[in-house]
This record gives sequence, structure tokens and C-alpha cells, in this order.
Amino acid sequence: MNLKMLPYLVINQFDQLKALSDPFRTQIVMLLIEKSYTGQQLAQHLEIPRSKIHYHLNELEKNELIRVSRTEVKNGIIQKFYRSVARGFIPSPDLLPHTVEVSDYYREHLISTLNRAKLRALSAPQRAFQFTSPDRDSWPRTTLQAEVRVTEEKFVEWLRKFKKLVAELAEMDDSDQGNWYYVTTAAFEVEEPWFDSVDEEEIHPPSEGKSGDNKAAENSGEGKHSENEPGL
Repeated sequence: MNLKMLPYLVINQFDQLKALSDPFRTQIVMLLIEKSYTGQQLAQHLEIPRSKIHYHLNELEKNELIRVSRTEVKNGIIQKFYRSVARGFIPSPDLLPHTVEVSDYYREHLISTLNRAKLRALSAPQRAFQFTSPDRDSWPRTTLQAEVRVTEEKFVEWLRKFKKLVAELAEMDDSDQGNWYYVTTAAFEVEEPWFDSVDEEEIHPPSEGKSGDNKAAENSGEGKHSENEPGL
């Protein structure tokens, strides 16, 4: 049996979509994408009763979203290690009429991803955030929030370019001497902007010798605002 994880799995059944739309199950699947866990380990990690964990594991396994990756015998008891069948899940076009369930799935997946990103930041080594150079372009880290008002077609075209850049990053491999770096991305439509451009101008008043980034922000147009990593 081939236990290699798929890059992504197309969800064809409504029951699968419902199973992944549940916030708690989404949290479990996110953990099982990262590595294998037993029910006991998940119960301890999530601080919930084992009976509740096993109920959700059974539902996810029944819908072929997770599977037993290996078993171990400990004190005469067989322990099952579960793993996600894929690193990502995409609803089939046949399921798109179920707009509420599809929206719930993507929202819960996004929230779980951001929660994992928060935990990764909290557990990162101190050196990851140390000041190493006055040259911001040389820093091996970045944070970004941006709001931009453009047509959906232009935004999708930009995302295509961005995904190609991410794919290029994923193909890099310096196994012998490289460091591990964590990257996460979230992008979606919002009802209205939260960043106040007037407040931003008060915090960062105009000055002579502006950088190219500041000039670009000046000419970015109405309804567009971004916040990047704090300056020096």
C-alpha cells in the first residue's frame, strides 16, 4: 500500500466536505498534515478526552481524509498512528453549489493555518527575530499586511505570479547547509479597509530622501494601503 501523501486531494463527496468544514476536525487534519499522531497524542496535544478524539478520527478515516500510517505495539497494546492523506484539499466543481459548506471549509482552513502560524512564531528561536543589520533587505524574515483595491481579474493575475514564486522557493534544497524557514500566506476579499491612511501619514511623516517603497506607496491610488515590517 502506497502511504505517500498526495500534494492535494479533490473532494468529490458532500460528506467529505462536511467533515472538513467542522472547526475541530480541521484542526486535527492540520496537525496530521504535519506529522503522524496517535489518538492519545492528539488528545494530550489538544487537551480533550480520548473518546472525543477517536470519534472525530473515525469520521475523518471513514471519509478517506486520513488513514493509519503505521502501528506500534506498546505494553501489549497496538497503537495506531494517523496521517492526512494529502497536504491540501480542494472541493470538486460538483460541490460548488453547496456554497455555505464550501465557504465554511475555506474559512476554517484559513483560521487553522493562521493559528498554526501564531504557534510557529511563538516557538521560533530567539535568533529568528534578532536585529542583525541596518539593511532591511538583508533580513531573513518578513511580515506583511496589505490592503489593495483592484479588480478581481488583476488580483487573480497577481496571485498567479506570486504562486510561481512560491513554487520556485519550494524547489530550493540546501539540505547540507541550509536553515529551515517557515512561510505562510493568506489572501481574501474583505468588506472594507481597516488601515487608515491618514493615521499612517501621521506616524510616518514625509521627509526628504524618501525610499522607493515610500514613493510607491504614495502613488498606489485610492483605497490602497499596506503595512510592512517596522522600520529601524
